[in-house]
Amino acid sequence: MTRKLDAPIVRDNLRDAFMKKTLVMLITFCGVLAARADLSVFAAASATDALKEIAAAHEMDGGESVRFNFASSGTLARQIDAGAPADVFLSANERWMDWLESTGAANLHGRFNCAANALVLVAPPGSTLKFDGVLNGRVAVGDFKSVPAGIYAEEALAHMGWLAAWRPKLIMSSNVRTALLYVQRGEVEAGIVYATDAKAAGLRVVGTFPADSHGPIVYPVAACSEKESALRFLEFLKSDKAKAILKKHGFTDARD
Repeated sequence: MTRKLDAPIVRDNLRDAFMKKTLVMLITFCGVLAARADLSVFAAASATDALKEIAAAHEMDGGESVRFNFASSGTLARQIDAGAPADVFLSANERWMDWLESTGAANLHGRFNCAANALVLVAPPGSTLKFDGVLNGRVAVGDFKSVPAGIYAEEALAHMGWLAAWRPKLIMSSNVRTALLYVQRGEVEAGIVYATDAKAAGLRVVGTFPADSHGPIVYPVAACSEKESALRFLEFLKSDKAKAILKKHGFTDARD
C-alpha cells in the first residue's frame, strides 16, 4: 500500500531541494566571479574614452571586467611606487614608465607601446586665434613637472621660441583633461592638449606642433602584477578590435 506524504512534508522536501540547488548555483556563481575578478588598470587621463570602450569590448569577448584609475601619468606612477594595487599601467609617456621600472617597486613585464598621439593648440568656439605665437590671454597646459602633456608642451614651446613670452600666461593643470576643461568653459584663450582630446571635445585646432618639436608621444603599457588576466588584457590591446577603437578616438599606431 502506498503511503501518502503529508503536505508539510512535501513542502519541506521541496524547500530542501530548492535550497540545495540554490546553494550549488551560488557556489558556482561565486567561482565564476573569482575567475573573473576585476582587473585594476591605472591609465593616463588622455586615454579615458578609448580605454573604457576597449574594456567593454574586452569583457564582451570573455575577458575580466576592468576597474580604472585615471589620472596624470606622474601621479599614477607615484601611486604604484607607493604600493597601490595596480595590475596594468598605461602611461602617456615613456619617462614615467621608465622611472617606475627603475624604482623596482613594480614587476613590470609585457611592456610595449600601444598608441601614439599629437600635440595641438586648441581654442574655444568663436576664437580667431592663430598659430603664430601671438597671445593675449591665458593658456591652459598640463603641469610641466609631472603631466606628460605639460612636459611635451614645454619642449614644444621652447622649440617654437614662444616659451619665454608665454610662461607668465600659462595656467598649470593636474592633468590634460583639466586643461581641456578650461578651454571648453572659455576660461582661457587657448589650451595645449592632445589631438585626441581636441577631437573628443569638438574644439577647433588652431595648429599642430611639429613632431620634432617635442619627444615622441607614445603610450607604453605594462603589467604590474603576476595575474594572467593582466597579460590577457595586454594581448587584447594588440588586437585589431582594440586598434580600431584607438584609431576611432584619434590615436595613431606607435612604433616600438
